[in-house]
Amino acid sequence: MDYEAALEYLDGLISYEKRGFSRYSAQTLKLDVIRRLAGLLGDPQDEPAAVHIAGTKGKGSVAATVEAIVRAAGYRTGLFTSPHLLSPRERLRINGEMIPCEDFAALVTAIKPVVEIVAGEDHLFGPSFFEVYTAMAFSYFAGQKVDLAVFEVGLGGRLDATNIIKPLVCAITTLGLDHTNVLGETLEEIAREKAGIIKPGVPVVVAENSPAATAVIRRQALEQGAEMIAAPEVAIMEGAGPLAVPESSEELPVPLQTVALRTSDGTAWELRSPLIGRHQAVNVGVAVEVAQVLKGAGFDRIDATAISSGVRDVAWPARLEIVAKRPWVILDCAHNAEAMRAIAETLPGLVEYDRLIVVLGISDDKNAAAIAEIIAPLTDIAVLTRAQIPRAMGVEDLGAATAKYWREYRTEGTVREAAATAFELAGPRDCILITGSFFVLDEYLQLGDEAGR
Repeated sequence: MDYEAALEYLDGLISYEKRGFSRYSAQTLKLDVIRRLAGLLGDPQDEPAAVHIAGTKGKGSVAATVEAIVRAAGYRTGLFTSPHLLSPRERLRINGEMIPCEDFAALVTAIKPVVEIVAGEDHLFGPSFFEVYTAMAFSYFAGQKVDLAVFEVGLGGRLDATNIIKPLVCAITTLGLDHTNVLGETLEEIAREKAGIIKPGVPVVVAENSPAATAVIRRQALEQGAEMIAAPEVAIMEGAGPLAVPESSEELPVPLQTVALRTSDGTAWELRSPLIGRHQAVNVGVAVEVAQVLKGAGFDRIDATAISSGVRDVAWPARLEIVAKRPWVILDCAHNAEAMRAIAETLPGLVEYDRLIVVLGISDDKNAAAIAEIIAPLTDIAVLTRAQIPRAMGVEDLGAATAKYWREYRTEGTVREAAATAFELAGPRDCILITGSFFVLDEYLQLGDEAGR
């Protein structure tokens, strides 16, 4: 297969990211499918050293930062994340670079016969898009002989396809009420699913969470004989304040924040990070603690220089990412109430603006009212839309669920139309925030200059 044929083949597999889950259990998801795929490939997941990261918020940011630190130390790295923004190649990275198109096509060509074998066996479901892609990651990282592979959990943890690896260290980031129809309706139930990644004797770094959720994780760690390491407390040092609206001739600014923390070994750090907000400072703390565990596990080239460089140079898009000015255009993949709260707390200190115009589209399993209630007090005009995927919430439903919160709102049936409306409404000193779903951001980025930038 060439690259386009490989994409077409993968797109033909069932994608729960786009259609959603109706339930989450051993009847819907099983690890036997991924184990069978991996077994037919020679169990490549057992070859590289690995890090495994779960959580509701920040797991991708932590994964990217850990990878950047380890790469800065001179090790060869693999990074597996999901979902993607513009290209599925983003999910597989070697030394920070997306898998090349020719490697992608060769990988899909090689795995297709294995997928067809498993598809013909007596499995209730699968192989799904995510399971196949996870098996591709196992195979690719082993073939590329990476020194360390960093895996972000797709959904949950206990029954996630990534959960057959044997990591050196795990991490659980901030937890919140998300995918409640899938993972459970309480933080304790969600924590139980996330804590399913904890392995016997494998240390787990845990971000600060509610006492009830932390107790669940601690109990799982005790049962597995795994050391539970609390992520360091963090503080954001005083910065220069929000970015002023630049003149048109100026380059697009790249803000940095200084994060102060003290790791479990007593080391005090002041680190510069392009990931902005207190929530991202927490993620930096988790990543640095993971790096310290890796150093103790034999990755002895991870030193202060590597940690500082990795944190400063990490590239992780669509996290309060400024992509245009006059008006500001900021992208954030927040898709639940907790993530939207982080935006509301951070955005006013990030850039100066006269009015905020929010382009919002969410999935139909999200709490639309909770999301809108948080961001609406900052919003002058909301433009409600939907991504072109089955699980996207309809514009009429989104409007009905959130109308009472907005000062003013419009509805547009597509992201293209919503972006055009936002740019028509915005003046040069305003700010357009595009958020609510990876799929909304994907469709916006696909527009390129058509969006009106």
